[in-house]
Amino acid sequence: MAAERDITLDTLLLVFARAPRRGRVKTRLIPELGEDAALAVHQRLLDRTLLEAAAFPGRAKLMLDDQDDGLAARAREMGLEVGLQQGGGLGERMNTALRGGLQEAARVLLVGSDCPVLDQTYLSLAVDGLNDARVVLGASEDGGYVLIGGSDAAVWHDGRFEGVRLGTDYAMADTLVALNDAAPVSVLPPLWDVDIPEDVARARTLGVLP
Repeated sequence: MAAERDITLDTLLLVFARAPRRGRVKTRLIPELGEDAALAVHQRLLDRTLLEAAAFPGRAKLMLDDQDDGLAARAREMGLEVGLQQGGGLGERMNTALRGGLQEAARVLLVGSDCPVLDQTYLSLAVDGLNDARVVLGASEDGGYVLIGGSDAAVWHDGRFEGVRLGTDYAMADTLVALNDAAPVSVLPPLWDVDIPEDVARARTLGVLP
């Protein structure tokens, strides 16, 4: 048990999130639910993710796409570090964060903020997955992924996500192709995230959204 604990403590958890801006978050929900409801869903999911990050045994850091002083202060009160995403597209920003994180910790996990069932058990699985792999991916039911992590900074060279259609049903398949030279890659069982109105209904049925 002591060895497993040491591994987790030497893992940095990064939470990638959009700053809560009306009309700019959960945009696929807006046509049916409206901007205010979409913002409320985003904030509720982000709050839940930050609580999980605060409970993580290792270091945890909120990485925002835009400055938000109020959210940053709240995250720090929860014991989280706070930073800004760096780079152009999402792939470049993820790549930069993973590479930079591995200069500070032996393992880095990166998650989004819209998976309502991400928990400590799943994060532990991801940490364990890096015992025998250079990269770990937490699959999503929609063909994407809810988590990506690594233990080797050399994997995350410039252009790593070139050609990966992030945010689509092809994200996982494209990423596995892009990581072909970084084997072995560990893929965790699929979870699900909230992107469309049907996902909101599912989350409400399970009690993870009001």
